[in-house]
Amino acid sequence: MISTLTNNTNNLTSKNIKECNIANNENWFELKNITDKSELSKQYATICQQHKQQKKWVLFINPDEASLEQLANIHGVDISKVLCVNVKDKANDDNHNEKTANLNIEQIKSVLCRGNCSAVILSNAFLEQEEILELTDCAEQGETQCLILKTLTYRENTILH
Repeated sequence: MISTLTNNTNNLTSKNIKECNIANNENWFELKNITDKSELSKQYATICQQHKQQKKWVLFINPDEASLEQLANIHGVDISKVLCVNVKDKANDDNHNEKTANLNIEQIKSVLCRGNCSAVILSNAFLEQEEILELTDCAEQGETQCLILKTLTYRENTILH
């Protein structure tokens, strides 16, 4: 099941996401590929800085903890409005190197619709195309930016270059 979800997320392209965003006239949903922890930390900082004026929460789901620590230490981000939730995939409890999200889409949709957060960031989430469209609709409804940050593995990096 996880490999199927992985393949579907991998088949998502920026073009698919942009078409969805153009139809909605906003960038409520974004998929970004990240190559390393330094880039991930910078991305986290950029997101927090973009949303600090809204005085709403920024919710990180399954964030990279080392990159989060750098928010305050290196990037000077005020983390008082940052929430972090770690969702464990029971199938991977023994393998700490592969952190995959076993996400409850209904809960995420609810958070997006309520609009209490200025942004919801999902790290390495494996979603079906239909789920992404649902999240996009909920993000638009709640005026909450939804991002999936996907960290490319070394093997994926070498294939791209």
